[in-house]
Amino acid sequence: MFSIDNFQQLRQLQIAGTCQNVAIFGADIAGKYIESVCRMFDIDVLCYYDNNSNKCGLDLNGVPVKTAAELVELHPDSLILIASTYIADIVDQVEAMGFMNWSPIVNLVHQIRADGLLTTLPSRLRINHSGGSFTNSFESFVLDNMSNSQDKYLDPDMLFIRSIDLILTEKCSLKCRDCANLMQYYEKPVNIATEELLGDIDDICAVADEINEIRIIGGEPLVHKDFGVVCAHAAKNANVNKVVVYTNGTIVGRQQQWESLLPYKDKIYVFITSYGALSRNIEPLSKMLDNLGISWNLQDAYGWTECGGIGYQKLDAATLKYRFRNCCARHFTTYTDGKIFRCPFSANAERLKAIPDAPGDYVDLRNASKTAGHQPLLEQKKRVRHFLRDLESIDACHSCAGRTYGDPEIVPGIQTKDTIAYEVFSRSSG
Repeated sequence: MFSIDNFQQLRQLQIAGTCQNVAIFGADIAGKYIESVCRMFDIDVLCYYDNNSNKCGLDLNGVPVKTAAELVELHPDSLILIASTYIADIVDQVEAMGFMNWSPIVNLVHQIRADGLLTTLPSRLRINHSGGSFTNSFESFVLDNMSNSQDKYLDPDMLFIRSIDLILTEKCSLKCRDCANLMQYYEKPVNIATEELLGDIDDICAVADEINEIRIIGGEPLVHKDFGVVCAHAAKNANVNKVVVYTNGTIVGRQQQWESLLPYKDKIYVFITSYGALSRNIEPLSKMLDNLGISWNLQDAYGWTECGGIGYQKLDAATLKYRFRNCCARHFTTYTDGKIFRCPFSANAERLKAIPDAPGDYVDLRNASKTAGHQPLLEQKKRVRHFLRDLESIDACHSCAGRTYGDPEIVPGIQTKDTIAYEVFSRSSG
């Protein structure tokens, strides 16, 4: 491991020949920032690497994007700058391929911010691999997440949760046939009781040392009449850095609920996904957010793959581990019904009872905030840390089609008229 403190140090390493080449692992916003500033310091970046093959083959400002498998072609003395929030996974990946000269980019991001080296990407780089653009505020949001996650994720004594989805409702104003969160299977969807949601927030905040972001999702979270109450309750916790509302642009939401977030608006971010004509209320929603001074980003739906099906198939142990290890959603931590899950498929499949009973696929945190004594709470922290960091597979993968990096992308948001039928598995509790 290298500890790169600033771009001047990186330039000197390249001049001295200490690093045969410099490459960036992560061809997205943070990686683009690093490469753009490297140019200012005459630092040559050989290429980007990325696990998502849909990004690969692109040319970003003259720098090619290659697949992670192509790392074998890189000189072993090269320096790899890791531009990923999931730095521990990438470190394991590059070290397994023999590359020990790697560095997080957290210090470089800090320098960019402190010295004002770059405040926004050039327009040619302000697009994703599918051609959609993003706002300036979203660039800042991503850099904040990146630097904080890299700062905290490698701390062996800290329960740092980069992101956790809190399911407010099973109801959605759309019925997407291929929804990866399985909303198309809920025949009689319900809103989660507000008191239950508030208790869930108290419980996870009692266990975690720091939560970088709580993502408010559904379904469509603005369907829930108390979405503002829930967001405010999450934001008031000192160990929660951001509360991010994910909406499909079909509903504006009650102004009173949005106004309830004003005391915490520095922590609130709204991510609007556009589904074209279906997202009929983007304009009034964005206008309301602007009037209230709440930050937001608008982006077309993209990156969907065929992972919205449910079908049990008994996988052998090696295949199960491979599917889990290579899943792009295995760190999409999801919280519902007092339980923490590794991904939204696992969480919603359990809510639907669409998979066999698998108690090892979640950690029950109900009433953790009422736990008496330091040692019992410490034991809960250890359990959650192990669950989020050390699992080699989960049983839900037997029933999932998989979400491997680089799977072929499909048209997002295709609507289905009818709820999709599925097999219901019994539970001992009834």
